[in-house]
Amino acid sequence: MSAEGAPEPRFRALIPRPPDGHETITAQEALAGWREESVPPSREKTDPLPRLALNMAASLDGRIAVGGRSAPLSSPADRVLFHALRARTDAILVGARTVRIERYGPIIKDSGTRAQRAREGLPEQPLAVIASRSVEFDPQLPLLADPGSHVVIITPSSEEMAPCAATVDYIRTPTLREGIAELSSRHGVRLLLCEGGPSLSGSLAADGLLDELFLSRAPLLVGDEPGGGAVLEGHALREPLRLELRTLLELDGELYARYVRL
Repeated sequence: MSAEGAPEPRFRALIPRPPDGHETITAQEALAGWREESVPPSREKTDPLPRLALNMAASLDGRIAVGGRSAPLSSPADRVLFHALRARTDAILVGARTVRIERYGPIIKDSGTRAQRAREGLPEQPLAVIASRSVEFDPQLPLLADPGSHVVIITPSSEEMAPCAATVDYIRTPTLREGIAELSSRHGVRLLLCEGGPSLSGSLAADGLLDELFLSRAPLLVGDEPGGGAVLEGHALREPLRLELRTLLELDGELYARYVRL
């Protein structure tokens, strides 16, 4: 949903073509039915893990940050898609460093979107899930200072963070895979959206946990930016992960692609 009072952007649909003959679609139309899709056929039917999507933005030369932040690579249209994805998920997974640098706040701020989730039988706010080796977080971080947020920390640590306004639960496991499986069994998460950072994304890919990728390509060349990073970092994959392009949208030179694991 776009900002209140702002017209919703319409994207040129390149793949697939809209069936009604129109050339453009909204974010809501592009994601219609996305939540209800099943896991890729390569996933074991008995696998207890939720379906896991990664959402990232990058420059044309593959950088994911400028000055340490992702905002310079984003656009109003990108943020509309970003929030439309959040509105359809059970939980948002993010690494501790990203939470701190990006100053994460409540996952869904728009009251209309929260009301729509409630009408669909979903909690007004998705779970906010932080993967972290430690639990050292500032309780005044906007997400943790929000009494309406429910935060789950996946960590091997036995410590507890300082008291905060948000509801905080812990999943204490030695591996991320075990933590995500417990997230599914304990909290009923079946659709999990990861927003990085690159080390967490790299770990998920290396462990075979990624089912799909949403990738926004800003029409920018960043160059050798200190801390510019990449979509995946810090972990080698056993072999390249083959994905299939399912959706490709364009607006003002920016490309928005969705890839699904084969």
